[in-house]
Amino acid sequence: MKIKINTNLNDPNGLPLTPRSIVRDVCIMSLLTPMEGDDEKKKWEKYELWKKFRDATDEVELKAEEIVLIKRCIGKFQPQLIMGQCFEILENHDNNTKA
Repeated sequence: MKIKINTNLNDPNGLPLTPRSIVRDVCIMSLLTPMEGDDEKKKWEKYELWKKFRDATDEVELKAEEIVLIKRCIGKFQPQLIMGQCFEILENHDNNTKA
């Protein structure tokens, strides 16, 4: 599934967060934050995902299991306002999101 990674995230009033926060940044920071219990295999999977985000410009192609891993990381490390918006984008529920 292709995910738009330059989508702006909004504050509680629907205005863009400042400093500018985009899905790409949230995914990268969440993937790179160490998680207790991760073995080398899980760390490698996160590293490989980081490379996909690093090399992408506007969209990234993700498999279902990669989305599950990203959502797990975001859910663990991000506040609910950020988490909810990212989950909607990753699940492709928010088709009207402004980039």
